[in-house]
Amino acid sequence: MSHVKLYGFPISTYVRSVRIALDEKGVDFELIPHAPNTEEMLALNPTGKVPAFSHDDFILFETQAIIEYIDDAFEGPSLKPSDVKKRAIMNQWISYINAYVFQVMVHEIVLLRFEIRPMDQAVIDAAIPKTKEQLALFEASLTASDYLADDKATLADFILYPIIAFLGMVPEASLMADYPAVTAWKLRMEEKASVTNSAPAF
Repeated sequence: MSHVKLYGFPISTYVRSVRIALDEKGVDFELIPHAPNTEEMLALNPTGKVPAFSHDDFILFETQAIIEYIDDAFEGPSLKPSDVKKRAIMNQWISYINAYVFQVMVHEIVLLRFEIRPMDQAVIDAAIPKTKEQLALFEASLTASDYLADDKATLADFILYPIIAFLGMVPEASLMADYPAVTAWKLRMEEKASVTNSAPAF
């Protein structure tokens, strides 16, 4: 019997994305709560970031590689579109979220509000217009479709949801009022058992 382990701080948005993917595929796994930049994480990921993942003696780091592997290696519903163009759109969104959205919404707003990074209102103020631009892009896509890349949730939605969930926990959640399609998408995602099961405890 294969043994799957997920290593990482449970509060991490990327750890949650992997947990959602594992749950969607029905994969039993062990969550090992290593914090970032510890000796334990550096032994699994040379950057010290979370998450890392192992399937028996096979080890991976980087969230997109991990969730792609989970989708390909285990039975269960596909988490990627079958259409090549929709799959390209999925990968486009994942790249955009990783490169821009995580930095702005998490590093420049959420981590300051959660007091994980030093509070600096000027940083948050500068992040707000960037957040609005990003939400507007998602709004345009989600006005045309229930999910980012297909008519069902894909890996792109699993990457974005934990970020939007955290944004919804801080005062800047008020920004969401101007983006009804994003809000409706968030509610659809929250109907999924995988999203409920992966919610971090505070």
